[in-house]
Amino acid sequence: MLSITGWLFSLAAAVCATILATTEQPLLQMSAVVAVCIAITLLAIRDHQKLRDTGAQLSAVASSTARYLGLVWAWAALSVLITYLFIIDKHWPEWWQFFAGFAFAAIASLAFALLLDRDRAAGRDDTVLVKAGRILLQFQIVGMAAGIISLFIDNKFPRDATHADWAACNVFFFGALAIAVISLDALRSRPRA
Repeated sequence: MLSITGWLFSLAAAVCATILATTEQPLLQMSAVVAVCIAITLLAIRDHQKLRDTGAQLSAVASSTARYLGLVWAWAALSVLITYLFIIDKHWPEWWQFFAGFAFAAIASLAFALLLDRDRAAGRDDTVLVKAGRILLQFQIVGMAAGIISLFIDNKFPRDATHADWAACNVFFFGALAIAVISLDALRSRPRA
């Protein structure tokens, strides 16, 4: 499981990779976004598998999932914030709404992970909280699928650099895929309770 230092380092590396690749060439930025999302997703899946193999409690897997989801949400929030404040010259008035939504999701994910960790540290495994987390994962998967479909319906993915929101659309699309895959992996099997 990611330590707080590892989590912060991963977040900084992911944001830097995305920001450094953000030029007026959407394919370069898209490549960085894809690499970041694959890396985070693979780390989450590996951590889930390790926890399952060692017979970890449900709350340990749920906490790990929430941390990795928080990492994706925080990466998306910071990438949008920095991109639209400092990198891209084109004005996109909605950027702050997406930043706020992603930041809220990141904070909520991390708060959920902390609740689970506190319970485990106190020797409890809150099955109600874990079940609520599993339900939230299912809703999140549906939400990510709807978001991905809407990007295609609205012709926002892939997006040309002539549109101010092109960089955010790459983050939305691949971030949604990462969140859906991490969530599906967490739901696919049940470790011991």
